[in-house]
Amino acid sequence: MATTPYIFCAILILLFNLVPHTTQSKPHGNPFGFLKTLEGSKKGQNVDGIHHLKGYLTKFGYLENNRVSENGVTTTMAINNEDAQLFDESVEEAIKTYQHNYGLNVTGHLDAATVKQMMLPRCGAADIINGKNTMQKKDKTRGHNNRKSMYGTSLYANRGVYWPSTQYELTYQVRSETLVRGAENMRYIVANALRQWERYSPFSFQEVAEGYQSNLVFAFAQGDHGDGHPFDGPGGILGHSFYPTDGRSHYDAMENWSDNPGQYQMDLYSVVLHEIGHLLGLAHTQDQSAVMYPTIAPGTLKRELQEDDVEGIQALYGAT
Repeated sequence: MATTPYIFCAILILLFNLVPHTTQSKPHGNPFGFLKTLEGSKKGQNVDGIHHLKGYLTKFGYLENNRVSENGVTTTMAINNEDAQLFDESVEEAIKTYQHNYGLNVTGHLDAATVKQMMLPRCGAADIINGKNTMQKKDKTRGHNNRKSMYGTSLYANRGVYWPSTQYELTYQVRSETLVRGAENMRYIVANALRQWERYSPFSFQEVAEGYQSNLVFAFAQGDHGDGHPFDGPGGILGHSFYPTDGRSHYDAMENWSDNPGQYQMDLYSVVLHEIGHLLGLAHTQDQSAVMYPTIAPGTLKRELQEDDVEGIQALYGAT
C-alpha cells in the first residue's frame, strides 16, 4: 500500500488542473489577440492577417461587407486573396470612425492606443446599426450634443425598436440549467439590475418560473449556440442581447465571471446591467462613464446607471 499516497497526490493534481482559473490566475489567449500582430499597419500596405481586422470591423458595423444588387437582394462581396490582405481606404475610414467613437487620436492607422482599445472585452452588439452610428450624438439642428436626437428620433423611434406601451409590464426568467461557475447569484443580479432600469422608466418586471413563456430570457451559452452570433471564448465577446421585442440575453459561458471580480475576472453584474439596456432598446454610447459604453476591462465595476444612460432610456420612453 506504499503507493497509495502517490495515487492520492496524482488525483489532487488532476483535479486542480481541471478547475477554471481564479482571481489569482491569468487567462491564456485572447480572441482579439490578432490585433497586436497588426499594430502599426496603415493604408496601402499588404499585411498578412489583415482579413481578421476586416472581420472585426465588419462585426461591429464599421465596415460594409454586403452590397445590394439592382433587384434589391443583398449579397456578400467576393474578395480575392490579394484584396483580403490589403489595408485599403475603406479600412482606413472604418478605423477613423472607430477612433472617433472611442475618443482616440484619429490617425486612420492601427496605432498602439487603438489596438489596446480594440482588444478590450466588449459587448457583441454593433456600434453602427444599419448605417446609423449610435455612438455619435451630434445634433446638427441644435448645434450641441443631444441624447434625445440619437435615441428618440434618428435611430429608434423611426424604426420601431422599442417596447410598445401595451408591454411595459415584462416578465423574465433566468435559465438555471445554463448557469456557470461565478454565476451562482445570477437571479439576484438580474433582479437588482432590472430594478435599476425600472427606477428610470415606465417598466415593471416580474420573474416567472422556467417552463413558462416570458418576455425576457437570460441564459449562458458557448460557441455557436444557434442564434447566429457565436461566442469566442474568454476575453472577447462577453454577451449579446436582442433589441425589442425579441427579449433574448446571452452570456459567454467561457468567461471568467464573478460577482466580486479580481484582476482577471469579469463583473457579471456590470455586464448584465449593460445588456438589459439593449433589451429595452438602447444602443451603445460614446460616454466612457456610462453603463452603455461597449467595452469593459477585467476587474472593472459599472454597477450604477449614469446620467447618460438615464437620458437614453427616458428619450425612448419618457421621464418617470
